Amino acid sequence: IEDWTGKGLGDLSVHRRIVTPVDPHVTFHDDPLRVLRAIRFAVRLDFELDETIMEAARSNRVHHSLHVKVSRERVGKELEGMLSGKHARPAVALNMIADLHLAGSVFCFPGSFPGDVGADKPGEGEEEGGPVVSGNILGVEYNCGLGSGGADAEKLASRQRARGWEESSALLSLLPELMEGHAGERVLLQSLPPTVNNTRLLHLCVFILPFHNLSFPDKKGTRTISVTAHMMKEALKFPQRDVQAVSKILSNVDEMAAILSEIRSQLLQREAQEEGEAPIEITPPCRMRTGLLLRSLKEHWVTCLLTAAAWENRSHKRLDDGDLESFVRT
Repeated sequence: IEDWTGKGLGDLSVHRRIVTPVDPHVTFHDDPLRVLRAIRFAVRLDFELDETIMEAARSNRVHHSLHVKVSRERVGKELEGMLSGKHARPAVALNMIADLHLAGSVFCFPGSFPGDVGADKPGEGEEEGGPVVSGNILGVEYNCGLGSGGADAEKLASRQRARGWEESSALLSLLPELMEGHAGERVLLQSLPPTVNNTRLLHLCVFILPFHNLSFPDKKGTRTISVTAHMMKEALKFPQRDVQAVSKILSNVDEMAAILSEIRSQLLQREAQEEGEAPIEITPPCRMRTGLLLRSLKEHWVTCLLTAAAWENRSHKRLDDGDLESFVRT
């Protein structure tokens, strides 16, 4: 191997960083998939991204090129290389994608690229020419008509999506703590088959969780499609079994989080008791309610439980910190 740049060996063996041989703005525009490949190499090899790569990766031009110039199958394949296999670190990879503002170009909303359900104008930016997405992000109403006009509505919707991706990173940061809190069950979890203890699906579910209450109508207007299912099926072209698993988990996550929240409420009430008072008896969740939930989730109950625990923890923290009120004002 010849080092034509004169810097390659130093970058590899001394600095341990990913660098492009030419201007990253140029090379990423020529083939936008290279920005995802740079992330994959950095994650799997435990390298750092050069500052020039990070600057280029955050540019709107690269984001647009990744939207319109790369097939979704190739995007999904690169992401899969970050989530599974030897030396995979899904949390690091997804955090890097969010930090570089690439999440919206990887996990695209409906209407983002040619062939989308309801898309009338191929190659347009997010939302434009696409179906009306409605629902809420972090409890705040979201739809394409928010704001006083077309441009204003899109700016507001864009800020809401950006806030959602920020929340995605915050949710991912809770997973190590949650797993540490269940240290006693680790041996059991590790002994379960991959379909039950699926780390790959867990990180995907937690990352797109802020958008699980968004949906849009199909072409005929006869049924609604969840945005998270669209991300898995159309934006990433992941297998149907993954689409179904993520849809099942996220459609039940609010019910699971509600059960956890009720347990938290009882524990907080007991902690607030005055000394000497008879301790409040903790009432376990309704067995029928819990049983029906587990029956619906089948082998995905562990992934849903951990996803719901992250969601419930963050919801509690947002209320304590007043983050929701701040989000509404923006």
